[in-house]
Amino acid sequence: MSELRKAIRPLAGTILALTLFQGIAGWRLLNFETDIGHEHTAYLLTVLAIALPVVVIKSGIDDKSVRGNSFAVAGIVVIQLLVGLYLMDGDWSYGWIHIPLAMMLTAHSFAVLISMRHAQ
Repeated sequence: MSELRKAIRPLAGTILALTLFQGIAGWRLLNFETDIGHEHTAYLLTVLAIALPVVVIKSGIDDKSVRGNSFAVAGIVVIQLLVGLYLMDGDWSYGWIHIPLAMMLTAHSFAVLISMRHAQ
């Protein structure tokens, strides 16, 4: 089980890095009307975020903070993807919810990283 435990921090770090990259790509999309991977990053982020709670549960960690934040990451990513795909398709007026969701995603993935330092 310790092999899976070792995968949690890199997975959460990758989710954090992809979220930041997606924000940069989204900002570029707003300013230059060219997409450098915002949508494709969202798909990759969704797969990794859904895998995070699975890895946490399978690793046997009892820390409620790690478990709760990993499920929050997965839930926020799914909501973020649905908002981006269906509510913001051609109409960017839902950016008021899209951006705060990305901020919450960043905070929760960072919380997984921090909580894993103390998890047993």
